[in-house]
Amino acid sequence: MSQAALQRHCTDLEQVESCAEPTAEAREAQRIVDQAANFCLFGLRVVQDWPTDASAPYLVEGPAPEPANDSEPGFAFPELAQRGFHLHATTPIRLIQAIDWLVVLVAAQVAALWGAGAGLVSLNLGQSAAFIAAALSLKAGLWVTGSYRVSPGRITAERGIGGLALGVILALGVALLLAPDARATAAISATLPVTALFLAGVHAALAVWIRAAHKKGVFSENIVLIGATEAAARLAQRAAKSGDARIVAVVDDRLSRSPTRIGGTPVSGDLEALLTWEGLPNVDRIVITVTQKAEARVRTMIERMRIAPNRVDLLLDYSVQGVRGAGVERLGGAAVACVSGRPFNPLRAALKRAQDIVIGSALTALFALPMLLIAAAVKLDSKGPVLYRQRRHGFNNRPITVLKFRSMRHEPHAPLAQVQASDPRVTRVGAFLRSTSLDELPQLLNVLRGEMSLVGPRPHAIGMKTADRELTHIVAEYAHRHRVKPGLTGWAQVNGSRGPVHAAADLRRRVRYDLEYVARASLWLDLIILMRTVPVLLGDTKAQR
Repeated sequence: MSQAALQRHCTDLEQVESCAEPTAEAREAQRIVDQAANFCLFGLRVVQDWPTDASAPYLVEGPAPEPANDSEPGFAFPELAQRGFHLHATTPIRLIQAIDWLVVLVAAQVAALWGAGAGLVSLNLGQSAAFIAAALSLKAGLWVTGSYRVSPGRITAERGIGGLALGVILALGVALLLAPDARATAAISATLPVTALFLAGVHAALAVWIRAAHKKGVFSENIVLIGATEAAARLAQRAAKSGDARIVAVVDDRLSRSPTRIGGTPVSGDLEALLTWEGLPNVDRIVITVTQKAEARVRTMIERMRIAPNRVDLLLDYSVQGVRGAGVERLGGAAVACVSGRPFNPLRAALKRAQDIVIGSALTALFALPMLLIAAAVKLDSKGPVLYRQRRHGFNNRPITVLKFRSMRHEPHAPLAQVQASDPRVTRVGAFLRSTSLDELPQLLNVLRGEMSLVGPRPHAIGMKTADRELTHIVAEYAHRHRVKPGLTGWAQVNGSRGPVHAAADLRRRVRYDLEYVARASLWLDLIILMRTVPVLLGDTKAQR
């Protein structure tokens, strides 16, 4: 074992020899704790003191602790509608950058064809350098003037004109210095100004669309502030001015000493009330605005919010220019550090969504005829609808309706219960569908609708219990698996954890695999899981499904 692990079990390293070897359950518990640590602090390190018993961090035997305040009745959270169409605030700028790159490369190719009579690929490095450098001057002008460092709420139609004008001047200078002859110089001098005018028009049109979309809240995040402090008031004021964030609620663990409102938002309750709020799945980010000088209080808040699937940030008491780190970013003009959850990666999110649409559409087309045949078999085998609709937990604990081919008798008012071995509720066709996992094929529609992904933790039914206990009472880190979209298949499934989980040990094993996936998630891991899924399913005849 590592020294850190030994220290969790022993009070002193000098007493290591007297420590008994931890049990298998304790080792499994410690693995889950170590995995949970992967979700905390990207760029800002906060030390958490775990209990000496490795089981304690995820076993909750008694009631939740009393809130650290003398809260008063009358506080209520606002009704928060389900999130509509939403894009990250960096998306419009990235779109403009991508268009600029494409236009610049086309301009360089046109200038080369006109000035040298051949494309960039056909020219040698010295000849093509002049055309490429001149075209890149337009991008340099935009970068120097800060045209890309703007939020959706502050973008204007004329913002890029100055950068493009500077880029044209730089391009003409490059043409005079590097162009091999007068013809190449003339081609660059004619092509680049026209390109700049075209890009100015594109920037203006996109700016109008971005501002219109921004007013409708497309690029605004729903944010909850923890701590009714002066820093929270300043952040709320900046957010209201820029429109980059919408403060939907403010909570405080010391309600009797907090103001009733922060900006235009009422102080709605305490941490316990926040964790039970029905609108929490529609919150994009939770920001702790208590000063880091109150170290014990902040650490308690971080630890308490660890069971929520939402991203949690800590507002830093420094200027944004003075703070650096992988998890530090700008929010409403202030610096925040991600302390729970993973910083949003727009590129990976776009690639994963593209993967879901492309592969999901191909699989839907491939299995269209088999699904029709399965639907007919289900209908002829027993009475009831072909599809079974069940409410399950999705991203950020948001409820989604998952589709399956019905594999049990139709009993709409029967209580929720996990399937058992030789379950009498399973129909003849249903037994075959469950043994081959073909009953899950309709979830391709959930993938195409964006509610699920091809790869991710399998969604569990709302209200599901294991060993007659709530899942979060068995594994406190259970909510971390909801920090990504649920999947049609996942890392746990290809490692043998499939079907119902009747024992606490089975649930811990599945959560461990789910946390490993969320911590390591990548496009390549998704492809590996997809390739392993079919052989694993067909080769497993023991797993109960």
